[in-house]
Amino acid sequence: MRVITTKNYEDMSNKALELFIDIINKDEHKKRINVALTGGKTPLLFYKKLISNLDKINELERIHFYNFDEIPYKNDLSKGITIDDLERIFYSLTKIDEGNIHKMNILNWKEHIKQLETDGGLDLVLLGIGIDGHFCGNLSGVTKFGDKTRLIKNKDLENNISVPKLDNNLFHDEYVTMGPREIMATKNIIMIANGENKAEIIDQLLNGPVVEDIPSTILTLHPYFNLIIDEDANKIAKK
Repeated sequence: MRVITTKNYEDMSNKALELFIDIINKDEHKKRINVALTGGKTPLLFYKKLISNLDKINELERIHFYNFDEIPYKNDLSKGITIDDLERIFYSLTKIDEGNIHKMNILNWKEHIKQLETDGGLDLVLLGIGIDGHFCGNLSGVTKFGDKTRLIKNKDLENNISVPKLDNNLFHDEYVTMGPREIMATKNIIMIANGENKAEIIDQLLNGPVVEDIPSTILTLHPYFNLIIDEDANKIAKK
């Protein structure tokens, strides 16, 4: 585990970009590199900078991109929030070949995971962290450390503090997420966090016990877990 503290959000994004490209380029002899990406607000500047620096990645055509969770729409289970988000903030703004973007959804997830394993598993995953300590769709109160990719019912999340209530008219009553087993099997993990609202959970992540109630604590046991945070997110943990 490595903790990198930066001055602010932009510095966090810059460091994440530097490390992301460095990890990929170090595997210069691999014919295929599998990367799973997060959506949300935290990586917005990271993606903006990555788009401008894709030419620094050696042989971009080697990189295959994955989503690690999906919240499907009720009227089209093949689509969902995660891929729509990644399309909007990253994929649609690049020249990445569509064949290198692998979209897991609630219909294909079993075949998707089998194919990913056949293709060598994940080499790198970029994660955020929720204020409850969740990563991917692995939330406090519903996740066990031994879980693999699985379906989770939305009704099981009703008391979770970090999940907005979903409109039952728009969204299916289940979502799919890779579990701790798949993420811990990833060769390299980068987690980014910024802002004072993440300070308490970062303190628990760095200074507390490894417990299922805070799912991200399991990641601290990964030998190549890189946590990149800004000063605001580190305010409590550094005391």
